[in-house]
Amino acid sequence: MSTAELAHTLVGPEDGPVLVFVNGLGGVQAAFAHQVKDFMRDHRVLTFDHRGMGDSPLPDEPVTMGSYVGDLLALLDRLELERADLVGLSFGGRVLQELVLHAPERVRSLVLSGTSAGGPLHTPGDPVAHEAMRHLGELTEADWLERILPALFGRAYRERYPGRMESMARWRVRHPPRGRGLERQWEAYAAFDVSGRLEEIRSPVLVLHGTDDGVSPMANAEDLADAIPGAELVWLEGVGHSPNVEAPERFNGAIRDFLRRPAPAAG
Repeated sequence: MSTAELAHTLVGPEDGPVLVFVNGLGGVQAAFAHQVKDFMRDHRVLTFDHRGMGDSPLPDEPVTMGSYVGDLLALLDRLELERADLVGLSFGGRVLQELVLHAPERVRSLVLSGTSAGGPLHTPGDPVAHEAMRHLGELTEADWLERILPALFGRAYRERYPGRMESMARWRVRHPPRGRGLERQWEAYAAFDVSGRLEEIRSPVLVLHGTDDGVSPMANAEDLADAIPGAELVWLEGVGHSPNVEAPERFNGAIRDFLRRPAPAAG
């Protein structure tokens, strides 16, 4: 796939450390607005749309999670970004696990949020939401309010901001993800399994997970942290599957704390 047309945004000081945010299933780069506004002050921040999402093209070909890794690596090459700190949400966290195993030299550190290693280390979430998420482009506002958003956002946030939930449901119906792009993401998701290779990861890793995540239960975070050597686990109390939107100050703060720590000695 040519990355010449891959929708992306690169902002922040040219001499700042590179920080890449990688979206979840069906997501677009606008989801990281809170993170871009914060980190662009002192980082070179890259966001992008996966193939078939947002404004990015969709090659008509079968995919694996490695296809999305290849897209990201090609984009980094084109932008002449050698190494980066990378933050992945949900599907994006799966892309980054595959990436660090394939090209560890490109990774300074990883933040994995709301994700799992797949295979026997995957604990499924809300089955109603999971099934509905396969058909995001076909859902009504009521579907979003009743089947999707309760799994994506924590109970406290939904109860505090019912108007935001209604606005979000309306926006998602008006701006549905492209069906074929979503099908390809599910294709890669279904085949993903790095559960037997996590011990190979040597990059610093933060597992950052909401305790009220209805899509990815807490067991997934615990399994990742247990299996990845030296991984740190931080809980976002009462937060759901969308901490970048639901609790941006806590989400960003945990990432900043992690990035400020000195890298472990080689070996």
